[in-house]
Amino acid sequence: MNRSRYRMKKLSRKTPSGKTSLLTKNKKPKQGSCALCTKPLHAVPRESRAGMAKLSATQRRPQRAFGGVLCGNCTASVIKTRSRLQSGIADESVVPLTLMKYVKMLKA
Repeated sequence: MNRSRYRMKKLSRKTPSGKTSLLTKNKKPKQGSCALCTKPLHAVPRESRAGMAKLSATQRRPQRAFGGVLCGNCTASVIKTRSRLQSGIADESVVPLTLMKYVKMLKA
């Protein structure tokens, strides 16, 4: 049996002659998750690469900072941390290392 067939979803279907045949169908990919807290991302479709290529850019991910990478709560905490660093309320030693990568990515 072909190795790629193991990864496919198996469905039993009855043919018009009355026999049952095994139908294989590609599985859907997993739901996208936040890079920091691993919560599921909203507004990100569960499509294959071919399916994603057919969608427009606005349908693939939300049009905001870190859209399709971080959830709303984590994005808000990154933005708050960035503004606190810029205003001088906090220094870099207080910022968690997990957030630091995204804080530096954010435009000044």
